[in-house]
Amino acid sequence: MWLRAAFVAATAVIGGVKLGRSVMNRAVKNKVNQAIEIAKVSAIDDLSRETTGVVWQRVQRVTISLCWKTSIVAGLFALHAAGDLTGRGFKTIVIVVTLAFALRDAWLFAPLLWRGVMLVRSHKWRPTEALKEFIAGIVFERAYEKAIEATSEPGTRHAIALSSFKKENLSEEIARAVSEVAKAASIRIIRMRALLGAAVILIFMGAYSTFIFLSLSRAHL
Repeated sequence: MWLRAAFVAATAVIGGVKLGRSVMNRAVKNKVNQAIEIAKVSAIDDLSRETTGVVWQRVQRVTISLCWKTSIVAGLFALHAAGDLTGRGFKTIVIVVTLAFALRDAWLFAPLLWRGVMLVRSHKWRPTEALKEFIAGIVFERAYEKAIEATSEPGTRHAIALSSFKKENLSEEIARAVSEVAKAASIRIIRMRALLGAAVILIFMGAYSTFIFLSLSRAHL
């Protein structure tokens, strides 16, 4: 009789533990889903903001560089107009300076270009896929770190401990879901801002090239 009573009691305890764990599993899963939705929005906002910042920074650098180059050529033209520099000398110096600027720009841009080529090569020469994977990797690392921090909070940590989940697995699930969303949206976000930045840069480069052409054509031999 006592053996049966003990068995019934043990079954009730085990059933209660299983029921409690099932409840905690659902609670933790709901928290994870909420965290994923919040993190998705945050990741897209961060990607959009950082992309805008990088493009704007690049536009500023190119614009400042072109302004300096234009100032140098304008100074040389002023010397020529004042009679302190012959037309032939002006043209020779402008050509040399322009080539020097081009070589300098190529030298500074070469490492970035090389890394891009290696990245695309590692993805079988598919630049779109390479860019998506690159963005997804960055977003995954950030989301994973944030998820680890979030799941280390006392209340969340206790809930996970009472469930059948592990903190690392939940954090990886959150990070992977967020990175997939960023991967899908990355091309759309980057393309729009990159095209706008490229358009602005091309306008300034066109103005600079026009200025160089007019300066050379108006120089008197």
